[in-house]
Amino acid sequence: MKKFIAAALSLAMVLSITACDKNSNSSENPSDSSAGTSDSGSENPGGESKVEEPPKTLSNPVKKTADGDIDMEAALAYETDFDALIKSLSEREVDVSKPVSLNAQNNPETMKVWNFLKECYGKKIISAQQQDNPVQVYEDKVYYDAIQDLPAMKGFDFIHAVGDNPNRDLVDAALEWGTESGGLVAFCWHWNVPRDIDNRDKGRAFYMERNGVKIENWNARNATVPGTKEYEVAVHDIDLVASYMQELEAAGITVLWRPLHEASGSWFWWGIQPETDKDAIRDGSYDTFQRLWYMIYDRLENYHKLSNIIWVWNGQSSFCKVEPNSYDISGIDIYPNKTDHSPQVKKYEELKKMTYEGKMLALTENENFIDPQQCIDEGVMWLYYMPWCGEFVYEATSPGSGAPKMDIFGTPHLNPERIDNETLAKYFNDPAMVTWNNMPVLYGEKNTPQRIITWEAMRTPAE
Repeated sequence: MKKFIAAALSLAMVLSITACDKNSNSSENPSDSSAGTSDSGSENPGGESKVEEPPKTLSNPVKKTADGDIDMEAALAYETDFDALIKSLSEREVDVSKPVSLNAQNNPETMKVWNFLKECYGKKIISAQQQDNPVQVYEDKVYYDAIQDLPAMKGFDFIHAVGDNPNRDLVDAALEWGTESGGLVAFCWHWNVPRDIDNRDKGRAFYMERNGVKIENWNARNATVPGTKEYEVAVHDIDLVASYMQELEAAGITVLWRPLHEASGSWFWWGIQPETDKDAIRDGSYDTFQRLWYMIYDRLENYHKLSNIIWVWNGQSSFCKVEPNSYDISGIDIYPNKTDHSPQVKKYEELKKMTYEGKMLALTENENFIDPQQCIDEGVMWLYYMPWCGEFVYEATSPGSGAPKMDIFGTPHLNPERIDNETLAKYFNDPAMVTWNNMPVLYGEKNTPQRIITWEAMRTPAE
């Protein structure tokens, strides 16, 4: 028993360690390019699957100040010409066999990932898992203990990496996962903006209202209008994201990028707001979401020329449709109930109807693990499905706490209200499922994450 207690105490000490912040130092001048235009190139999907050295950064360096922040004079000098961009996108032939990013088509490393996704689509489903805590990584521990395997893809978030006190822990976790373990990387962005654009002391939020905290004075459309305070915030934040993307690009990591997610709902500030948007929707002039989407797309694709992005549209509504040449994957988020492992046929068909024909479809967030064989049987071929983190995966001390319930070894376990070890093993061992164990090395190295190695050592009693 003393050995068990010692092992548990040692693991607790490991889990208490927090990650150190790191600052990026890019300082070169970015080159201008016209909105809606980019240098095209031929597709090059060939080559070895393992990258021995990080590839040369293909994008324009994001200009920063001496203290590492975005150089706003340079950033504001570039503006999106929405009419020119949309015209360019609409006039270009849609080719679903290639990424919409012309820069990505020139990056062999991105094309390896792209070709892998296309090879999987319609035949296999890629396992994924949203990531929240970059230090403890409880979800990894749960998977590995249950099935000695991991999801092939991890979803990260720029939620903390942008704001008044940026913390890049999740960016560093994505770099580690990609370079050291060779896993696929996805990013969303819970975009925190000033709750009151005229009083920054009130802090930031991404929910319009939650737990008594409201966004009181922020105009979403102004975020795309030069000369407004909202626009300066938006440009700064987008370019900061671009700088993180550039680090991932330099490391050879491709990002499945899902900005402005769940736009069909009113809970996020970038989503459709019933009170302010209803008239514009009625007369067909609603374009707030589209302008935000196109500005992000334009700055990352045409201004910064990032070459490692695969674009995931998660508008979930015909009112939020964008040009098909501005997204590669169409996603939907579904939270049915704890015991529903079905393929979600109805939602699949809904998404398919609002998506350009031939684009890949993904379950970009979901409450439960999906039965891959049932997907095959019913012809619901999600490219991937990504369970949310925390108690959606592991058993928590209490509902909504986020804190895992630990055994004597300090080990979290699957949430029995959602799935058991046997069912998870069945799903991950299904030939239709792509897991970390059976996926090819597309970049970096394929080593078991160090935190799992440490955890395995700590949970094994000394002889």
